[in-house]
Amino acid sequence: MTTTPTLPSELDGRRQPRRTNWFAAFWRWHFYGSLIVIPVLFVLAVTGMTYMFRAEVDAWTHPGVLRVEVPPEATRAPLVEQEAAVRAAHPDAPVLSVVDGLGDRSTVFVIENGDGENLNVYVDPYRSEITGELTADQLISDWAERIHGDLLIGEDGIGDRIVELGASWAIVLTITGFIIFFLGRRPRRGAVRKGIRGARLRGLHAIVGLPVGIGILMLVLSGLPWTGVWGSAAQSVAAGNGLSLWGEDPGAESSLGERMEDTSGTSAPAGWAIGNGPMGTSGGAGTSMITVDDATAVARSLGVPEPYSIMYPEDQSGVFTVTASQWSDNGNPAESDVAQEVAIHIDQYTGGAVGEYGYADYSPAAKAVSQGIAIHEGRRLGVINTIGSTLFCLAVMFMCVSAPIMWWTRRGSASGLAAPRAKLPLWGNWLLVAVMAGLGVFLPLFGLSLIVVLVLDQLLIRRLPRMRRFFGTV
Repeated sequence: MTTTPTLPSELDGRRQPRRTNWFAAFWRWHFYGSLIVIPVLFVLAVTGMTYMFRAEVDAWTHPGVLRVEVPPEATRAPLVEQEAAVRAAHPDAPVLSVVDGLGDRSTVFVIENGDGENLNVYVDPYRSEITGELTADQLISDWAERIHGDLLIGEDGIGDRIVELGASWAIVLTITGFIIFFLGRRPRRGAVRKGIRGARLRGLHAIVGLPVGIGILMLVLSGLPWTGVWGSAAQSVAAGNGLSLWGEDPGAESSLGERMEDTSGTSAPAGWAIGNGPMGTSGGAGTSMITVDDATAVARSLGVPEPYSIMYPEDQSGVFTVTASQWSDNGNPAESDVAQEVAIHIDQYTGGAVGEYGYADYSPAAKAVSQGIAIHEGRRLGVINTIGSTLFCLAVMFMCVSAPIMWWTRRGSASGLAAPRAKLPLWGNWLLVAVMAGLGVFLPLFGLSLIVVLVLDQLLIRRLPRMRRFFGTV
């Protein structure tokens, strides 16, 4: 007679809980996170590296315009002489700003053309001759910056939200990647020894991913202040609690950043901290106006490092604003040393300084953000930062390309997404719940998207057999 063996769970009347396969569980979250992150991260890496080398890229695509031949023992002509060449070519166009440079860099005058749009007029600083005229749309760096910021989907902030969502999930992707790296060391070594297809790429992906993950965390955190949801919320919370992210003057009352963007020859936003400084006004209306060289002489006398970016007065009460800024990409020391960033406002009639705002006036939060942005853009530590950022961007591209290759290799003849088959017991682990809830509060878009994912998983995917098979849900 055949008897049925008694299971241990039947002996004590209780059902034994299934052990959690944490490696597979985190691998599954890593897999689904990559579906959101990879497209965004790849675009950010390509456009970020392009923008980092914007001076070289734009000069290469427009030869003889942004760079000039430097005559032996020559000195750059006064800005007034160069301005005269621009006004002669465009007598009815107001000059909005000028960016001086060093060495073989052309001087860039930004004027308002007949259509009300900004036009960059490039002038040979040694010969006071115009070398070319370009709009922002003709600069590759401008396209890179716009794609990097909103994927060219600027309507109602949709593109910005997609970038922020991808960046938020990149944090989850990085954390789960770290866990997989340590939990999966033995399986990876075993797969390499057995010669399993794709094992070496998987190992390289893990090794490269470890330092890349650290860089992603740093870049995401330093880039969050620019985002529409997190950045705006951080500023609102600070202002609502009597704090300041910029100094004594709350940035919400400043028009400097808007003025910088309106007079710029690119689509790049104003510097996060410098753009929130107070503006000055001119009080001597009716007298003659000083020259742009007079304005730079005042800044020079105050010890502001050169070369300058100068905004012209917008009306009779406006001022010359001379900046040593990390934003102009003109060789100013502030590009690598944020502590030298400063804006000087000069009365257009008297030539007196009527306002000054710089790094020394920033709040601790603004100083930290400014330093982080400089590192984010590969400028803070000079050539070391540039090389490191370049290698990082290339490594991110490798991670984004190698991940789908690994998935395709592992997928074989499987159907659906062939996702790692596991279940992450979110509600059964309070530590995990606390971590995910904390991330959801800190990163609002991530929190909302996580709720959507969990609702779809519980109410749709797990209840429909066809979808359960497609997503590999257990």
